[in-house]
Amino acid sequence: MSQTKVAMTKTVPSATYRLQVTADFTLFEAAAVTGYLSELGVGAVYVSPLLQSTTGSRHGYDVADHRYVDPARGGEAGLAALSRACQVAGLGLVVDIVPNHMGVATPAENHAWWDVLRLGRRSSFAPWFDIDWQINDGRILIPVLGDDANPATDLRVEGDELHYYEHRYPIAPGTGQGSAAEVHDRQHYQLVSFRFADTSQNYRRFFAETELASLRVEDPGVFRATHAEILRWVSDYAVTGLRVDHPDGLVDPGRYLHQLAAVVPDCWITVEKITEPGERLPAAWPVAGMTGYDALSEVNALLLDPAREDIMTELYLELTGDDRDFEQQIADGKRMVVSTIMRAEVRRLARLVPQIDDAVAAIAELAIAFPVYRSYLPLGAKYLAEAVRRAADRRPQLVSAIEAILPRLSDPSDELCVRFQQLTGAIMAKGVEDTAYYRYTRFIGLNEVGGYPGTFGSEIVQFHTAQQRRAEVSPAGMTTLSTHDTKRSEDIRARLAVLAELPDEWGATV
Repeated sequence: MSQTKVAMTKTVPSATYRLQVTADFTLFEAAAVTGYLSELGVGAVYVSPLLQSTTGSRHGYDVADHRYVDPARGGEAGLAALSRACQVAGLGLVVDIVPNHMGVATPAENHAWWDVLRLGRRSSFAPWFDIDWQINDGRILIPVLGDDANPATDLRVEGDELHYYEHRYPIAPGTGQGSAAEVHDRQHYQLVSFRFADTSQNYRRFFAETELASLRVEDPGVFRATHAEILRWVSDYAVTGLRVDHPDGLVDPGRYLHQLAAVVPDCWITVEKITEPGERLPAAWPVAGMTGYDALSEVNALLLDPAREDIMTELYLELTGDDRDFEQQIADGKRMVVSTIMRAEVRRLARLVPQIDDAVAAIAELAIAFPVYRSYLPLGAKYLAEAVRRAADRRPQLVSAIEAILPRLSDPSDELCVRFQQLTGAIMAKGVEDTAYYRYTRFIGLNEVGGYPGTFGSEIVQFHTAQQRRAEVSPAGMTTLSTHDTKRSEDIRARLAVLAELPDEWGATV
C-alpha cells in the first residue's frame, strides 16, 4: 500500500507527543488519537521504532528485519493510516530509528543473522555485523547453554536445523551428517555457556546485551539496506522527523549523520545523545539537536534548593555510612563493569596491541577514567588527555602501557582508536546509569539519564544561562521532562524535590 509522494519542507514541531507502539497499541490506535493530540497543541506525533522486531518485543529497539513495518504493530496499512491521520490533523510524524544494532534473540526471525550463522564469512550478510573472525577459529560464539548443558544429549538435529530446547540454529550445507554434537562442531557458530557473554563474546553488542548484535552501518551497502524502508516512509508516508537512537555506538557518528541528512534533507533530525556537565554536541553535526536529556537535567536541578545540600548530605551519610562522593561512585561502577559484563569488549581491544604488556588493564583504566561518553576524534582530544592523566594518577604502574597505547588511541584512522571510542560510551552507560545511580542515593530524584547527581540543585541564573545557550546553539532541539528511559516521571521528581525544603521533617521520618 503506497501513498502519493508528498513534497515537504523541514518543519520543527512546536512539541512532540511520544507514543509507544506495540501489539496492544498499534499504529491504527495511534491514528485514532491524532485529533486529541492536535487539540492539545502538539505539533508532531513521535512514535517508537516501527521496523519488524523480535516477536513479543514491547519496545521495538530489537529490529529483526529492516524490510518491513512490524506486522504486529499494524504493518504497512497501519503506517498509512497514521500518516493520513497526521496530515488531516495538521501534525508532523517523527519516527525513532535504530542504526546501531539488530535483535538476534531468535535467529530464525532475523534473515541476515540466520544467513551469517549458516554460511559464516561466505554469507553476503557477513559485512553487516561487527564480528571478530580472528578468534575461535572464525566461529561465532553464541552464549546460550545452561550450566549443566551436554551437547551430546541436549542438542538435536531437526531437518536442516540444530535445536537446543526452544533455540533454533541453521545447519551449513553439507554438514548435517552424524550426531547432533558432531553436526554442531562443523558449524560457523559455537553454542557455549551463557557465562561466556561477559568474557569471550566475539561479536560487538549493544552495551552488554548479547541478544542485540551491533551493525556496521559505516559500510555503504549496510547503510542502504538498513535504511531503504525508512527512506521510503519519508517519501511515501510524509515522515517529517527522525530520532536517531544511540549514535555513540557507531564507528563515526558524524559521518553517519551527514550521510543520513543527505538522503532526507527535509527531515527534522535529533540524536539521543547524553552529554556530561560542560560538554557540547559537535557543532558540525547536521542535526537540530539532542533529544532533551540535558534540558531534563537542568529543570531537575532548578527545582532543588541548593542551600539544603549540606543537611541532605549529612542525612545521607548518617543513613548509609557511605562517604564516597559521586565521582568515586562513577569510578567504582565503571571498574565493576570493565571487570565483569564488559570484559569481552576490553579484551577485543587488547588483542589489537598484543605486543603491549598490561594492555587489558591499561585500556580498562583509560575507559574508567574517560570523563564523557565518547570523543569524536579529532574532536574531544582533551577528554582523552584527561583520561590519561586520571588513569596515570590512579594506576601509576600502568603508565608505560598507557604511553605505549596512546599514539594509536589518538589516531582516528586506527582501529584501536575507533573501537575505544565505541567502548567508552557503553562502559559509561552500564557503570554510571545502571550502577552508580543505584548506589549513590543522596537525592534519588537527580539520578536520571543525562543528569549529574553530584551537583545538588542550581540557582535560577544558572538555569537562565543554560536556556540562553540552548537558544543560541540548538533552538530546534528537543527538550523533555520524561522519556521512555527515565526512571521516574517528572511529577514524581517534582514531588521528591520538595523533600529538600523539609530536611528536618524528612530526616525525622526516615
